[in-house]
Amino acid sequence: MNFKKIYGLILGVIALGLTSCSSDLNNEEKAPVGPNETAKRALSISTGDAKTRSEVNIDAGNKWVTGDKFMAFNRTFTGSSSESRYGVLTASSTGTRTTLDGVIACKDNDELGIFYPGSYVTGFDQGKMPVVMTKSYINSDKGQDGSVENLKYFDYSYGKGKVTVNGASASGSVDMKKLYSVLELDFTAGGVKLTNIKKLVLSNVYTEAVYNIPNDKLEDYETGAIEVNSPVELKKVYVAILPKSHFSPTFEVYTADNKAYRFTVNDPNFNLVAAKVYPITVAVKEFTPNPPYIQIGGVKWGKYNLQYSTGTKVNGWVDGYHLAKNPWDYYTTDDINTPLDGDRAPMKPNPFDPNNVQFDHFRWGDIEKAYDYRYAAKTHYWDTANDISGVVKSDKEYGDLATYASNGKWRLPKAQEFDELMSNTAEYIGYYVNDKGNTIYGVLFDPNVPQNLKKKVVDKNNVVISSSNQAAPKYIDKNRLRKFEKSDFESALFFPMAGVYDDYNNLMKVGTGAGYWTSTSFSSTNAKAFMPQVFNNGNTTQVFGGLTNTRLVKSNMYSIRPIYIGQ
Repeated sequence: MNFKKIYGLILGVIALGLTSCSSDLNNEEKAPVGPNETAKRALSISTGDAKTRSEVNIDAGNKWVTGDKFMAFNRTFTGSSSESRYGVLTASSTGTRTTLDGVIACKDNDELGIFYPGSYVTGFDQGKMPVVMTKSYINSDKGQDGSVENLKYFDYSYGKGKVTVNGASASGSVDMKKLYSVLELDFTAGGVKLTNIKKLVLSNVYTEAVYNIPNDKLEDYETGAIEVNSPVELKKVYVAILPKSHFSPTFEVYTADNKAYRFTVNDPNFNLVAAKVYPITVAVKEFTPNPPYIQIGGVKWGKYNLQYSTGTKVNGWVDGYHLAKNPWDYYTTDDINTPLDGDRAPMKPNPFDPNNVQFDHFRWGDIEKAYDYRYAAKTHYWDTANDISGVVKSDKEYGDLATYASNGKWRLPKAQEFDELMSNTAEYIGYYVNDKGNTIYGVLFDPNVPQNLKKKVVDKNNVVISSSNQAAPKYIDKNRLRKFEKSDFESALFFPMAGVYDDYNNLMKVGTGAGYWTSTSFSSTNAKAFMPQVFNNGNTTQVFGGLTNTRLVKSNMYSIRPIYIGQ
């Protein structure tokens, strides 16, 4: 993408005339303070034409607005500790010229810094002014909406000039400069201009900084995302943004027809400078926002377990089937809120009612009776010795349940893919505390670790417990278990200890163990599954990271973590 520097907008230079700076009578004799002594003085500041001001209009110029607040900060203050070096000035009228009124302690030849906005920020005495592009101090903390009119709420500007005191008055001038730039954005997809934009997320940009008036510079930058939300459909989007060297943002565009588009700048050789408008046309491509999968080693692993709930209808899924709402969700008949305690007591499922089923454990290769957890359905599994990933029989009695339920967009993982997952991640054993205060134990496969931690089971301090995919359990201090946060699940896979259903009477090991089917068959009666486990054993915690080389009975009902293959 080529950035074009074109015209330098709305900004430039204005002259502020500092006039009528009358002396205070602030000693016992009521004698006037001389021009070379610091004293509070009433100011009346005449402005020049508003080439840069709070009413920002890219095409028609700008104007001052009655009530605009400015910070006046004395950069060369030498007064007593009882006096303040700042004052707030107020615009007295609306127009291209106005008068700013206020009070500030000053003497002859002092240099003032003038900052806009004035009374909407803190840190006056320190001369450090927050400059925030995600919310407006002027407009009730509202964000940017993409319109030209909205730019006035982010019109951070600054200038400096010296005061000349002449008897009871003073005069001076100041050049005001904008601290930000404006992006004037058009977006195209497949060569067609987008004209129904409702939202823009601009990430890897400066979201805020602090303007240090004494040092005359921006500092303490924070990097993040600016979210622009429009109440109307936009053809063009205007964004106020802080200058940045090597400007390399990501643009995410959301339209009124519920489509999402993205483009990332990969050539960060452009320097975004203050006080300019940058008209840019960005060629974006459609993408899936917040995808329900995390790609690891080229495989799009689902973030959530497969579930069945009678009456549930989700677009793209066979009625009843859907993915769990959260990575830690699984169906139980009781809350999981007790500490690890050996092999936790079994939980009885609710009596089977085909008109009211909530279940997320399934037999291997079963489609027709997949969610029937009655003993009578125990033998209804596929007796094929072949791998069934993505395979559904023509009569839909048997096959890959994930493929069937998702109409071909998801499938069961192969045992080899579980092995590769462990090779490409560190496996953390730990727990997550949900909004109800329940503790959900599980394993987290994190690809965002140094290479030396991959293929390893590790504790919260990244100390290796064992190698992954090994049969032998390990015993560790329970304080080594990692507490997971929601943010951990954005880029790493969490597999909850959802228990197993194998005796057709009880849910076993709920909260302490789990079984996750693969598509890989051993024989007519056995297949491979991933089975982690964690529970207290005396004064220690037994940790078992799970492996996929175990023969397990196909009649067992285990969880399914599908892989995304849709487009």
